[in-house]
Amino acid sequence: MLINYKVHWTPADSTERRTSAVSYSLSVAQERQVELEREGAVEVEIEKITLR
Repeated sequence: MLINYKVHWTPADSTERRTSAVSYSLSVAQERQVELEREGAVEVEIEKITLR
């Protein structure tokens, strides 16, 4: 079983929710979360994706 993560967020200048086009390892998803929050994104969430 392979575990990856997607990142969901709302940009500071938009109300349109976005989702990463790629999946990440947990550590990289967490780095992306920090980057997005620094850019002003809100409601940044990491979602666990399990691939079989």
